[in-house]
Amino acid sequence: MTDSNERVRGSTDDDLPADHAFVCVDCGRRWYYDRRSCPDCGRSSTEDSTVRLETGAVVATTTVETTPPDVGAPNHLALVRFGEVRLIAQAADGDLSPSDRVRFDGSHRLREGRDRTDPRLVAVDDS
Repeated sequence: MTDSNERVRGSTDDDLPADHAFVCVDCGRRWYYDRRSCPDCGRSSTEDSTVRLETGAVVATTTVETTPPDVGAPNHLALVRFGEVRLIAQAADGDLSPSDRVRFDGSHRLREGRDRTDPRLVAVDDS
């Protein structure tokens, strides 16, 4: 079954939005970082689709004060679980805590001189 957020992966890694994870069309496994094949069944990633990561839960956070010259400091990072998918991503600010609910939002450039922008993690407002 496919939902409206799934799409077939493009021809390059840059085609995959930061707020999407791979999903294997054979076994259903989901994973975040690009690999040539599904970590469980081995199906080629060129045949995999993706699914949008909706809402996740923060597991841990850290702030990096010393960054490469083209990355702004402080750089707030969070380890987040979106169901079975776990990833580390940039947070919009340093106010996140373990168990906070988050989603990807906005369009931010991580590195100076890079055209591509990606969303950052932001807290979900449950009010």
